[in-house]
Amino acid sequence: MKKIEKLKSFERKDELIKAALDEFIQTDYEKASLNNIIKNAQISKGTFYYHFENKEALYLYLLENSANVKWTFINENSGKDQEQFAKMNLFDKFIYQAELGYEFAKRYPQYYQLSLRLSKEKNHPIYTKAIAYLGGNSEALMRQMIDAAYENHELDHHFDKEFIIKVLAYQFMHYDSIFDEVTDLEFNMKNLKLYVEFLKKGFSHKGDR
Repeated sequence: MKKIEKLKSFERKDELIKAALDEFIQTDYEKASLNNIIKNAQISKGTFYYHFENKEALYLYLLENSANVKWTFINENSGKDQEQFAKMNLFDKFIYQAELGYEFAKRYPQYYQLSLRLSKEKNHPIYTKAIAYLGGNSEALMRQMIDAAYENHELDHHFDKEFIIKVLAYQFMHYDSIFDEVTDLEFNMKNLKLYVEFLKKGFSHKGDR
């Protein structure tokens, strides 16, 4: 699908975006109703279809906008700590990034909820389309981080490198699937730190435990 390079302003644009966010975070993608969104935004179908091809196009636009806002937030808040970040081990880097994500979630709760909804769509074609549309592969980047940590002897070489990469990449990327019932952000962050500590004790080089 062709990206919407820039959504032009139009009357009730903000209302449409708000109505769409409300709908997509309340239910899964398949059940989300475009008619409800249009009705709640108080716009005509003609206005909607002038700017968006269909429900999928609107959904992908919201995800892209959310990703842009998140990366802007992360870049603005992490730039000053790049030197410190480079010196961290793999597990501390993950916690650092998670804490930035936690602050983003507090600042933009609807975008956070939208990302949670997307993570639950892994068995639906829209998930693959969304990842391709956003042009990113978080799992590939995570694998690169783990590979670098292994080569730097941060991880126990008693384990085969590919084994560690596969296990840790899966565990890091699927944390939300294990603790999907947790909605309290502060409690979730505490759980995440315990989770990472558990993984660290299992795979870190013995001198780092």
